Amino acid sequence: MSRTARATVAAAFTYVRFVVTIATGLWLVPFTLHHVGPRLYGFWLASGELLAYAGLADMGVLTTVPWLIADADGRGDRGRLRLLMSTSAAASGLTATAYAALAAALWFQLPGLLHLTQDERALVQGPLIIVAIAGGIAQPLRAFASVLSGLQDVRFNGFNNLAGWLLGFVLTVTLLEAGYGLYALALGAAVPSLLTGIACVVRMAVLAPDLLRGWPAPRWIEIRRMFGEGLGAWLGGWGWRLVAASDSIVLGALARPALVAALACTSKLSDAMVQLSWVPCDNGLVGLAQLAAENQKRRLKDALVVMIRVYLALSGAVACVVIAANPAFVRAWVGPEMFASMTANTLIAVLAVVMSFAHAIAVITSVLGRRLAIGVVTLVCGAIHLGLAWTLGMKFGPSGVVLAGIMSHGVVFCVLAWRPFAAATGTTELAIAADVLRPWAWRMIPMVALAFLVQRLLGTPSLPIAAAAGGAMGLTVVLFMRPLYIEFGPVRALYERLVRWPRATPGGPSA
Repeated sequence: MSRTARATVAAAFTYVRFVVTIATGLWLVPFTLHHVGPRLYGFWLASGELLAYAGLADMGVLTTVPWLIADADGRGDRGRLRLLMSTSAAASGLTATAYAALAAALWFQLPGLLHLTQDERALVQGPLIIVAIAGGIAQPLRAFASVLSGLQDVRFNGFNNLAGWLLGFVLTVTLLEAGYGLYALALGAAVPSLLTGIACVVRMAVLAPDLLRGWPAPRWIEIRRMFGEGLGAWLGGWGWRLVAASDSIVLGALARPALVAALACTSKLSDAMVQLSWVPCDNGLVGLAQLAAENQKRRLKDALVVMIRVYLALSGAVACVVIAANPAFVRAWVGPEMFASMTANTLIAVLAVVMSFAHAIAVITSVLGRRLAIGVVTLVCGAIHLGLAWTLGMKFGPSGVVLAGIMSHGVVFCVLAWRPFAAATGTTELAIAADVLRPWAWRMIPMVALAFLVQRLLGTPSLPIAAAAGGAMGLTVVLFMRPLYIEFGPVRALYERLVRWPRATPGGPSA
């Protein structure tokens, strides 16, 4: 299977999972709010984001293992693959210990930071302990998932992720209905992570049993080298975590738990769609690494220009959907009291584009070898974001928190990350402006104007009408942006397949 075919299959599975997750998640949020209440749900979101910091104890190992595995697999070096598996398993065992220590430290700080009462602490503690224990156990199992990702076992990964999601959803709904409260959310997250990890071990035994035999004893020098490879990704992970997992913590620490739930509901659609918009290019990063290893500089430059165009085109569609339909959607979905504000909504739309561009710069630079530099930049911007979120959140509430993300990653990150990006790609500011930003901006301006017009005309319709308006807006932008992304491999392959399909169908034009 070619790189394009594998990227397309991986993207297809991811899209299916995202679409199903979004559809069911939109139902699950009000269902959860009904069973646990907005205040307790806000505390759960904030405390869960605190615990997510402990997940960064892997030191970036599991982020870079797929790239290292892909390189060794491309060379056909089975000995190197066994060494990488042995080393990643040992490194994951060490990071599991670090995860447990960080989780315990964060746990003791939780009540004071979020201003929990004794009764609220009792309600939150047990479920968080379950999530923390499951996270520590699942940490070494994730090494096998990373290896399978590097081997591009895209079909198994797709089915495994879908099965894990389905199990989590069924557990959560069933236990919430039975009255287990936050324990339902905890078990719905913990059990699937353990079972999907075990499934990855079994899959390795079936797919490549030789890689599970004859492991060399892990040596500290190799473990240290792997930690060094992952250091940039780890620092970058901390930076992204400071942005993605700090907003609820800031609002919770400012004693505004109701605003945590309001911001979460207002940004829910945008967050889900942004992740969805990253899927096509993120699934092509392993292929980009292989292309760079082949030293085809011209093809590499063409590929990265198209990739950034795709990131921006799809995130632009997300922004227009948020502007046009999200206010009506949130009000019809969970009620007007759960909509942060029109200002916050517009800023969330801007943040969708800003974060997508920053993500594109970060992952391309990291894949092409400048992981440490981009990791340091991301960490610095994350720290800046935390300070800005606290200051602006205290004054402006949710709008200030979102504005902090725009400033930290729309301005500071782009300035600091440009040098490592240019060094990794061999491109210039003028080239990116001419080949990417200018054509995107010319097409984006009329779409944004149309989105605001739709928002004004839409008013307060029912949920199906709001969803339909958002879908129509997104489809319009995607079609209007088509010249920017049609040359992207998976998109071109899908387009050509659709064009050929009527001709191959009995009774079609060629029949």
